[in-house]
Amino acid sequence: MVVVGAGMAGVQTAVALRERGFAGEVSVIGAEPHQPYDRPPLSKAVLLGKAEDSAFDLDFDALGVDLRLGCEVLGARPADHELDTEAGPVPYDVLVLATGAEPVTLPGTEGVPGVHLLRTLDDAERLRPVLARQHDIVVVGAGWIGAEFATAAREAGCAVTVVEAADRPLAGVLPAEVAVPMTRWYADSGAELRTGARVERVEPGAVVLADGTRLPAGAVVVGIGARP
Repeated sequence: MVVVGAGMAGVQTAVALRERGFAGEVSVIGAEPHQPYDRPPLSKAVLLGKAEDSAFDLDFDALGVDLRLGCEVLGARPADHELDTEAGPVPYDVLVLATGAEPVTLPGTEGVPGVHLLRTLDDAERLRPVLARQHDIVVVGAGWIGAEFATAAREAGCAVTVVEAADRPLAGVLPAEVAVPMTRWYADSGAELRTGARVERVEPGAVVLADGTRLPAGAVVVGIGARP
């Protein structure tokens, strides 16, 4: 059994197999070099330096799980029952894909300094010094990641502006009667929320909106969704 993905789903698959008496070989392949970890604390305790990481408290050796970290899977050949990886081919009898999702990037921001995503432990570590310097920060997207990052940034003493293209926070996941109170939460936290605001472009040190408004930004955090 080979599991591709060392996040929550992949790790719990391996644990469940052992708990249910599966005695065959189990390998978990993860692209990141870090011990498998839980992602939600990244935007909270890890980001604020209250915890170094959020690694799962599991003994993979004791579970008899072959953990292969820092190994990117390049493709699968189902007819041959093999994976192509950076380290070479990996055979499998049963394959579980638990690769999660990757964040959607903001078009036109590639290579622009100061633009960040928050998905991995490395992302959180890159953002720690940004919060420590108490930059003016613009968050693009008022979804879950945007809300959690804005909370952490305000706690760190940063000035935060959240830009959302929809008319309310979490418009894509919650009904209006539930999402609208989130607007008050942003105000109470000290973050400025701009709804119905589309980003025209991001420049070094600024975010320019479609209406011409220019927002100073020592850093920009993009949280506009994810794709499988």
